[in-house]
Amino acid sequence: MSDPFEAFDAESRSLLAAAGLGVPADLLAGVLSEARALRRATHLLRQPRSAAHEPSNVFSLVAYSSLPPAV
Repeated sequence: MSDPFEAFDAESRSLLAAAGLGVPADLLAGVLSEARALRRATHLLRQPRSAAHEPSNVFSLVAYSSLPPAV
């Protein structure tokens, strides 16, 4: 059974080489592991969100302002 991440690891190695980043052999496994973790995390960032979840609608400075709210 082949490693399911084999293609991703090969692509990651190619991208590192293209960027001119030489990763020592003893650290490569950790770098590839973190690259996989980052790839999984991007799924959480790329979710559809409504306008109610936009920062301008979530945070309010009124609670922190010394000025009375505008009417």
